Amino acid sequence: MQISKMAVRASAMATGAQAAALPLVVGASDPQHADAAERGLALPADGLMIGFATVGALLAVFAVAALGYLYRRERHLDWEFQKPDVPHH
Repeated sequence: MQISKMAVRASAMATGAQAAALPLVVGASDPQHADAAERGLALPADGLMIGFATVGALLAVFAVAALGYLYRRERHLDWEFQKPDVPHH
């Protein structure tokens, strides 16, 4: 049985999201930990703008990389070192 790469990636992302949310769950369930969690820094006024700009910049980088890949693929720009080795018999 083979597991597809997409299923593995989705599972890894879900596991990472659960691990990231674990401190929030523990803080909400235990008042002692909740008091400690409240001592964190408050979100600055432009915190959401910084987050959106970061996500936008990452999406722009991925879009440029995808366009470059599609251009290279459409033009058949392959180099010798990228091709599989030919078996020598």
